[in-house]
Amino acid sequence: MTTSPIEALGAEFLDPILYEEPAPALNGALSRATLLTGLSRAFDLAEGRRPGHAQRLAFVGLTVAAAIELEPSLVEASFFACLLHDLGMAAGRVPPDVGQAPWRSKLELMTAHAALGARFARRLGLSESVAEGIATHHHCWRVADGQPALPEQHFPIAGRIAALADRFDALLEQARSPLFLRKEAPRLLRDMAGNEVDPDLAEVLARIVSEDDFWLRLFDNDLATSLMALNYGGILSEKELFETLGVIADLVDLRNQRPQDSGRRVARLAYEIARRWGMPEERAKLVHAAALLHDIGTLGVPVQFLAKPDILTVHELTAVQLHPVYARDILSEVPGFGAIAWWVGCHHERIDGKGYPGMLEGAEVPIESQIIGLAEAYLALTSERPYRKAMPPEEAFLVLEGQAGSRFDGALLEHLVDAVHDAMAGLH
Repeated sequence: MTTSPIEALGAEFLDPILYEEPAPALNGALSRATLLTGLSRAFDLAEGRRPGHAQRLAFVGLTVAAAIELEPSLVEASFFACLLHDLGMAAGRVPPDVGQAPWRSKLELMTAHAALGARFARRLGLSESVAEGIATHHHCWRVADGQPALPEQHFPIAGRIAALADRFDALLEQARSPLFLRKEAPRLLRDMAGNEVDPDLAEVLARIVSEDDFWLRLFDNDLATSLMALNYGGILSEKELFETLGVIADLVDLRNQRPQDSGRRVARLAYEIARRWGMPEERAKLVHAAALLHDIGTLGVPVQFLAKPDILTVHELTAVQLHPVYARDILSEVPGFGAIAWWVGCHHERIDGKGYPGMLEGAEVPIESQIIGLAEAYLALTSERPYRKAMPPEEAFLVLEGQAGSRFDGALLEHLVDAVHDAMAGLH
């Protein structure tokens, strides 16, 4: 009998180390650079790029910025503009047939996504230089009569560096091998100079890529760790951390065409259930953080599968059921997020063993994961869907009562009911 892709992941998925790892996430130990470098793999997934695409751009951008001796604030802006250059692609709906679209349509799509990415960058608390860099990273240099077609103030240095880094990584992905590109990259970069990219910056990168040290650092297995260690963007306070995670939840909602604030509502309800269950405040806050990120793995699933009102095919269902695995892998990249990664990775497990992706049973399913899954299920039932109207709370409680003891620990339902009733009382 053949093993499905989901079942093949089971043994790795059950590793308890992720669950037991201490989580300093709320102790003021995370910088924006550390958090967003880890989460950047989600944005790679959303665009269908190789894992590490955004991190490679950040490294290239930093290398160029250092070579031209930019002032520190612009070095940092270039780092974030490169790392988050495709934030808008993650947030927006990319048509499945975009590859066959006319060039003008592609250009309009790129412009719209760059502008959307800039808006999300501002919401993440990043500088205007970062936002402008993201907004302009699809611009072309194009020399006319010896002058850039765009005045410098409309193509800021962070955008020019991000544009160059993005074009370089495209060369890397298209190359037959890194060794081939190691030889040809200087010539290819000079061919782009003055047309697609800033000619001065292209010449700087052409000289840099002629050195073996650049390639060794680019393909270093510790590249992500090196980028995180820069601690750009400052250390996040607990309030800043939760707001940052909330913005990521909003991005996921927008991409998946869910009502505004859906992810934040799941997180608030999960926190309330956790507190009523008797969890200490710090652990309940971690559940809140995990619930904000519970669907980050859906960025790796084609959006048309998630929005499909009909029954999914076997292929589509398998793709959807991989999203907790994507989430676990993404969140495991962030230092101190081991427990969060484990809980999110298990939030579609069921205590009767019929969940996914690991088919865990009973106590193997963390109570934190059950809480997140229950909060998500309740809010899904009480929200409008293309194929049905929203259920009133009492009707949703009855549906969930039928799943108590099979999908989740039955004792959790009472805490959900109390949390919902308290919230409703607070509205009156």
